[in-house]
Amino acid sequence: MSDSGDAQVIEIEGLLNTVGAGHVLHRDLALKVRRDEVLALVGGSGSGKSQLLRVMLGLKQPQAGTVRVFGVSWSDPKWKRVRDARRRMGMLFQNGALYSALSVYENVAFPLRERGGLPEDEIRAIVHSKLAQVELDPSRGALLPANLSGGMVKRVALARALALSPELLILDEPTAGLDPDRTTRFVQLIKRLREEQRFAVVMVTHDLHPLYELTDRVAVLAEQHIIACDTIPAVRRMGHPFIQNFFGPERRRAADAG
Repeated sequence: MSDSGDAQVIEIEGLLNTVGAGHVLHRDLALKVRRDEVLALVGGSGSGKSQLLRVMLGLKQPQAGTVRVFGVSWSDPKWKRVRDARRRMGMLFQNGALYSALSVYENVAFPLRERGGLPEDEIRAIVHSKLAQVELDPSRGALLPANLSGGMVKRVALARALALSPELLILDEPTAGLDPDRTTRFVQLIKRLREEQRFAVVMVTHDLHPLYELTDRVAVLAEQHIIACDTIPAVRRMGHPFIQNFFGPERRRAADAG
């Protein structure tokens, strides 16, 4: 695929990102995410993976550098361009981040109501469709998040992330907290939805199962920037200590055994 602007959903160049009292998380970081690919972002604890996701989502303004999503900078003064770019993205937070006081139905309907302009019967049809896409019966719509299993929370959160039919889906540790069987089923669900809907995915994960099952390329965040971004076999050939530890045979055997 070419590296032209039209081939990218995210373009980050020269990123300087700090937290707290000027602590530098990322310096001179560059990353491009292509349309129709799954890119996994991996890195050690404290490397700033979640903070980088916040920058991608426009929830955090970096100190320097350029960040474009669908060709739009989050600092663009034309707010409609920014709004429209946001609507082309969906986000699945690590713990689901469902609204505890809202039912399953209302959680999935939330982004539709926030967008506005849709009659209630259309909202109902979309919500039921999205629940069906994540293999949940619409009868579950009346349940509150407190009454859901961990696997169901993930599926409802995924349905909400898909409510606006995004072209880019961002997943923050999508299988965290799931047992091996639920992890396998959730990974297969994401794989099927991608085949049907062809959205791009940026996925932060430490779990080797979704990494090997879903990923086209993996970006390794270490030493304040992306030290590698390539296919898993190509990245594994690098001698960097983090890469050798992360993809080491012991972790792979443990993942296969799980």
